[in-house]
Amino acid sequence: MTHELKRGQVWTLTDGRDILLVSLTGLDAAYGAVLALVLHPPGRYPDTAMSVVIDTPLACTAVAVNLQQLRTARFAEASPRGTVPPEAMNRVDQALRAVLDL
Repeated sequence: MTHELKRGQVWTLTDGRDILLVSLTGLDAAYGAVLALVLHPPGRYPDTAMSVVIDTPLACTAVAVNLQQLRTARFAEASPRGTVPPEAMNRVDQALRAVLDL
């Protein structure tokens, strides 16, 4: 794989899904997998305690219940889209805590 996987990055997978990496940077190298949220088109879900509207690098909504484990091999042909701003990642973290009861 040619790209480093980092927390907060948005990627488009070869199946057309957009995802947001939420696992700690470096876990991909240690375990060969990452945790990610599947992103939805803008306006599909409201901004709530469990969902976060994101504007950059892609207009979308991250819904914290859509947490998935993905093998790093899935990123070999995937396209990086950019990194979510820290303020939005803080809100994603809050949504994940609410959903996971942390």
